[in-house]
Amino acid sequence: MSNARKIFVLYHRGLRTGGPEALHQLVSTLRELGQDAYLVPHYTTAATPRVAQYSIYDAPEADTIEDTAGNIVVVPETFIEDVFAYKHAKKMIWWLSIDNALTFMGERLWQRTTGGLPTKIRETWVPFLRMLKHGDTPFQMRQRRDIVHLVQSSYAWSFIASRLNTVPSLLSDFTPHDEFGPANEAKRNPRLVTYNPAKGAHIIDAVRKVCDPGIEWLPIQGMTRSEVVSTLQTCGVYLDLGHHPGKDRMPREAALSGALAVVARRGSGAYFADVPIPWEHKIMPDDNEVSATAAALPRLMDNLSEEIRKQDAYRSAIKAERERFRKEVTDIFIDNRLGKDAYDYM
Repeated sequence: MSNARKIFVLYHRGLRTGGPEALHQLVSTLRELGQDAYLVPHYTTAATPRVAQYSIYDAPEADTIEDTAGNIVVVPETFIEDVFAYKHAKKMIWWLSIDNALTFMGERLWQRTTGGLPTKIRETWVPFLRMLKHGDTPFQMRQRRDIVHLVQSSYAWSFIASRLNTVPSLLSDFTPHDEFGPANEAKRNPRLVTYNPAKGAHIIDAVRKVCDPGIEWLPIQGMTRSEVVSTLQTCGVYLDLGHHPGKDRMPREAALSGALAVVARRGSGAYFADVPIPWEHKIMPDDNEVSATAAALPRLMDNLSEEIRKQDAYRSAIKAERERFRKEVTDIFIDNRLGKDAYDYM
């Protein structure tokens, strides 16, 4: 693929989340490596202003994707139906998440919907019909051999390999860490737990009701970026009991800030390659999840400094992400070494 003329990366313009930032990182890294790469805003977001904070990346936009032989088109899983429109360029799907991927949305809604058969049908017929229309059901995707599958996490690697009967290639991302300078440990409150309400808030609410009343709670919402950084640098624990659809950013940012990251063993949180923290820092997502979390927090807080030191290797791995990402990009787009997983980079 080293002779690719241009590489186009479709993205959601104006959205500041981990996925769009990873797409910026890909284009910027490709250009560092001498490739002619561009972001292309999805037509539904073309009128939205670009995210100013992403100007740190060398990621210029092209107006359209040039569907010609020798070019490459990278499509995130959120716009998966667009990939089938390209007939000549090399097609790649980057699975930045699994739980949010349209291909598997219908069956996940089916599994999570409570009630009888009529309720399940009523809640899931729209995504199932959409997939049939666009040809991206899991069965149809298994038949396509003209698509290269890239995955952001080991969780996604395992899922795509088993569900689509293919060998995907790891293409992770990296966590910018310049803004996370040395934390002032004198200001850290070991009894403060912070969390993202978009990540398992209903479980955390249940934990709060039965937890030690001396524990303080602070949701990360409605904050500026500097306020988020300050909160992570002063809390004792960052708690994430969500689904971990990909290798999430905020647990990594919390660890870089010197806080203790505690996650549920869901999605990427279940994989040591994605979240390499000790067993005792992960909560088993079973019927005892709420009580187990409530019991774990005071125990971890009583020895917070020691528990945080147990995540030193995690912080070191996060700081090395950028160089590893560069190797992943080189393998896929320049040397055509496909099929690598996280353990090939350890």
